[in-house]
Amino acid sequence: MPSRHQALFTVLLLTAACSSLRYDLASVPFPVSAQPAASGAATAPFSTTGKSVLWVHGLFGESQADVAALLQQACGPCAGVANFRASAGAGFHDWLLTHLTLGLVRIKTVTISGEKLAR
Repeated sequence: MPSRHQALFTVLLLTAACSSLRYDLASVPFPVSAQPAASGAATAPFSTTGKSVLWVHGLFGESQADVAALLQQACGPCAGVANFRASAGAGFHDWLLTHLTLGLVRIKTVTISGEKLAR
């Protein structure tokens, strides 16, 4: 039967290993919407990436991608963003580095995409 310390460590490890993409778009100076652009609107598709890192399954912190800064950098001055999507996943290089470090450094690529509305 496991001791209380082992059970606590297991619970902490399991909760730290769960990660999600968190972001705040309050500082973005233009409107952002997940809805598709209105028909007839002048749009230009965009896509940009960043990295998120978990240190020792999140027990020693994490480095989240700054979604708001990436969005501002990709879109610059525009009337707004429609069809906004943000996702996190591991590509081959992320997977390889994660496994070479035995999972102590978990890297994910954050992809941000959408349609930039012309001014």
